[in-house]
Amino acid sequence: MPQTEQTTSASRWPHFLEDLGVLLWASFLAACVATLLFFACFDPQLLVDDVAPPAWLADRRAGYTVGFFFFWMMSAIASFLTAYLIETRSGAADREHR
Repeated sequence: MPQTEQTTSASRWPHFLEDLGVLLWASFLAACVATLLFFACFDPQLLVDDVAPPAWLADRRAGYTVGFFFFWMMSAIASFLTAYLIETRSGAADREHR
């Protein structure tokens, strides 16, 4: 008799980690698109064209990096707020139906 694989709850990821992974991945993809669209129009070297730009931001690659992480942070915040609102909304709807 062949043994079948059974998934137990111990081998699965906790629900919180699954949600965290989905939200971070979605915000990463959104940041990729935002970075592509933004830097297709704007050169980071021209954005820091100042009398004395910070030394760490004088490089073009640093501008791309800072921009990407900025877009990722904004996308992650938006994703987490959306997930929070959906989660609290479904909880409130369940209480109303009781």
